[in-house]
Amino acid sequence: MKFAISSVLGAASAAILVALSVVQVAALPVSTDSPVTGLQKRAISGINNYNCKLTAAHPRPLILVHSTLLTVDSWWTFAPVFIKNGYCVFGLTYGIYSLPGVGGLASVEHSAQELATFADNVLAKMNVTQVDIVGHSQGGILARYWMKYLDGAGKVYRHIGISPVTRGTTLDSLTTLTKAWGIFSPLAAFFNLFAPSFTEMVSGSTFMTKLNAGGDTAPGVIFSNIATKYDEVVTPYTTCFQNDTGVTNVVLQDLCSLSLNEHCKTSNQKFPILYLVDLYHTL
Repeated sequence: MKFAISSVLGAASAAILVALSVVQVAALPVSTDSPVTGLQKRAISGINNYNCKLTAAHPRPLILVHSTLLTVDSWWTFAPVFIKNGYCVFGLTYGIYSLPGVGGLASVEHSAQELATFADNVLAKMNVTQVDIVGHSQGGILARYWMKYLDGAGKVYRHIGISPVTRGTTLDSLTTLTKAWGIFSPLAAFFNLFAPSFTEMVSGSTFMTKLNAGGDTAPGVIFSNIATKYDEVVTPYTTCFQNDTGVTNVVLQDLCSLSLNEHCKTSNQKFPILYLVDLYHTL
């Protein structure tokens, strides 16, 4: 099964590279209101509703941060569950860079600034001082950068990473092999033309070193992470976890040994969603 998934992802990556090669490279300015096309196909009823009423049970807005190559609509199964349970749910598409409608391609620092701008807007309009964050993959590190290096300190109450690229990835040892063969640098230079975030999320990159320098948590924030043993994107899967004390790190298969969810499915499958709903009710 893992071989099949990896093959599909490989074919998808090749197709993306072909598409990117014919698109002019142009970083778009930060915007919280830009329309999104392309991969955005599913409207999520009730998301980004600034008339939503916060309650004593759900006193903070919940911001969903998608993964690389996706958009806010990737939360089409996740968001409605929380909206139905009374949460005020918000989400953005960040990191559009070289391919219209495809998020998460711009530099991670740029995307973190987009999240910061969006979150500050939510805070102001909802008249609160803190938000909760749920981020998938790359979306699981943007708020950490916002809190650590931008103006996000004290603005996040709870942060949950779903297969987050917390400590970088080897892409199933692909980056390790290309470095050993001496071809990583030219490949990285090529990818940086179209998707700077790709190389920034490699284990040991300058960005990942900066992100985790001095500790991988922020004061006063409740951190939790859920990872899957079958992750073929963030590898090894244990790099999803934060090492600082006080963090709840969970392996999906320890909760349900029959779960075969891999990286992309951890954000939209029933069992991970139900676990996160339960986590919200118990923390």
